[in-house]
Amino acid sequence: MAELVQLDRRHESFEKRGVRVVVVSVEGTEDAAKTQAQFPRLTVLADESLGLSKALGVIHEHAGPDGSDIDTPTTVLVDKRGTVRWLYRSPSVAVRLSPDEVLNAIDEHLH
Repeated sequence: MAELVQLDRRHESFEKRGVRVVVVSVEGTEDAAKTQAQFPRLTVLADESLGLSKALGVIHEHAGPDGSDIDTPTTVLVDKRGTVRWLYRSPSVAVRLSPDEVLNAIDEHLH
């Protein structure tokens, strides 16, 4: 959740670049709505059935605290036409990019 706080705090830097931050979570719609309420400047998508996560190939099997499947932290930059321009998949569920690293990737690959 700390990474969402950091991304939300930097919303102006993303908006200035014309970028929307979309967060995909394996939580259900009720929990996703609560997360959305906490971070109104981010877009939170619930992927409880793991359909999007499986399509993206970002599932880390049995890595959840209860042994459930969770998403591997992954950052995907998609341009206005829907083309993936850059992808970063973390080597660990505990490692995430900082907002500065994401902004640098945006500057390099989308602008």
